[in-house]
Amino acid sequence: MIIFAIIAAVLLLLIALVLLLPAYVGIEYEYREGRQKLLVHMRLLGIPIKIRVPIGEAQKKQKKMKAAEKDTATETEAKKKFTFSRFREIAGGIRDAYQESKEDIRLTLAQIRKKTELESVAFHLGFGLSDAAKTGIATGAAWTSSSCLLSVVNQMVGIKTVDLRISPDFTRETFSIYIKSILKLRPVHIISIGIKIIKIVNLFIEKMNLK
Repeated sequence: MIIFAIIAAVLLLLIALVLLLPAYVGIEYEYREGRQKLLVHMRLLGIPIKIRVPIGEAQKKQKKMKAAEKDTATETEAKKKFTFSRFREIAGGIRDAYQESKEDIRLTLAQIRKKTELESVAFHLGFGLSDAAKTGIATGAAWTSSSCLLSVVNQMVGIKTVDLRISPDFTRETFSIYIKSILKLRPVHIISIGIKIIKIVNLFIEKMNLK
């Protein structure tokens, strides 16, 4: 009985340490060459944990169904082209997602500011349009909008390290995006904040219509 009580006390102490000691949590999203992934990184008591979040399953099923149709070859080829209108469509999707989720973003950022520390944010955007001049115009717009967005987040919650990269490609049509944020918080708050962040990220992915 005494041994059982000691074991139970040790387990409760470990659980308390895991829940109350600061931990690092990272949200990582990448879209490159038609493939996208969403990962959740955690480090608890020095132990690294990586969780892959499934995304885009509905889009994959839809793509397979369209592949069975006769006219998919032309349709797929058109979607591969990353033109200025496609850039505007993605930018419009980001705007619509923000308008739809701005209240959730505000509440999530308020919770993050109160209960966490935002250690770092990385935002890398690479693209090339069908025209070099339009790529140059889009580059200026991308720098301005990205800088403003990160500035707003920094003012609201404070970011220790910011890594912003805009990489235009004037020789070919391409699009890639990479986002990673690292939070320092207590695990007791991880679940509620993590669910809200993943919900917001998935909304942006859906509105941007990345395939």
